Amino acid sequence: MITERQKEILELIISLYAHEHTPIGSKSLLDSVKASSATIRNDMKALEEMGLIQKEHTSSGRIPSIAGYQYYVKNNLQLEKTSESELFQVMKAFDGEFVRLSDLLETAAKTLTHLSGLTSFVLNVPQKQQELINFELVLIDAHSVLAIFTLSTGEVRTNQFVLPRSLSENDLLIIKRIVTERLLGKRILDIHYSLRTEIPQIVSSYFVSPTTSDVLRVFEVIFDKILDENVISAGKEKLLDHSQIFTNDLLIAQEIRQVTDNDELRTVEFDDASVFNGLSLIAQKFLIPYRGLGTLALVGPIELDYRRVMSLMDLTAKVLTMKLTDYYRYLDGNHYEIH
Repeated sequence: MITERQKEILELIISLYAHEHTPIGSKSLLDSVKASSATIRNDMKALEEMGLIQKEHTSSGRIPSIAGYQYYVKNNLQLEKTSESELFQVMKAFDGEFVRLSDLLETAAKTLTHLSGLTSFVLNVPQKQQELINFELVLIDAHSVLAIFTLSTGEVRTNQFVLPRSLSENDLLIIKRIVTERLLGKRILDIHYSLRTEIPQIVSSYFVSPTTSDVLRVFEVIFDKILDENVISAGKEKLLDHSQIFTNDLLIAQEIRQVTDNDELRTVEFDDASVFNGLSLIAQKFLIPYRGLGTLALVGPIELDYRRVMSLMDLTAKVLTMKLTDYYRYLDGNHYEIH
């Protein structure tokens, strides 16, 4: 059983190691722990036996182990009050009007990276949970068509494709009618299933073979990447040793979603089996008003000042939600005026 003093010593070792990056000896703790050097050494030995700290071969001092970081984050960590300077920097970064959701999320990513020095990622509401609220098909020329999707968070996606020779402009209108009548207002995950169950039957009632197969291929092309997450990032260059990982946004999104697929507001992961092997992943959810929860994530070395990093993330999340509230109040106000 770990004692309160041992918890204090573990927290001090983690904090000092994050700043000094050198093994911590008992003498470094004397000014902060109300105990003798011998007592501190005994407590450090007990922490080492628990696997929470470990000895480096080149020094008599101790460094935190991954198990120690895990214990600290789960049991000891409390957010610290951010400085006025940090608050000013975050507020200044979000100052002004934002006309696109992506601009707000990009600002959050850049701000987190600037303040923490780490690689940051921002995810919208999970793609499969969003709804399709508007859909357009625009004929660009005789052969090219642009599909435009508007999702429930206001995110707009486009997909350009070539119209099969067997289909006419009038056929495009029928395709749009099917989408409007059968898929509009549905969650993206439900649309994914409908394309494989309901839609083929509906298409066959409007078109005859062999045109039917071409129409179904058009549906496949239009909705080809509708489940793919859009990952906004900043500071990828800070982790050059893992550059192969950080060029794969789908893999990153999948990993972050797996780690945060719970009811926890904050999550810290040190999983050696993940794509972030040898790194720590810190994530926090933030409210996207009336739409769901987005996710802020930071990736960096395991030896971090977690109190400061997670406090900065919490501050950024709060300011981002405040700005999103204004953004959607304006967006929804205009929406209701139009309709």
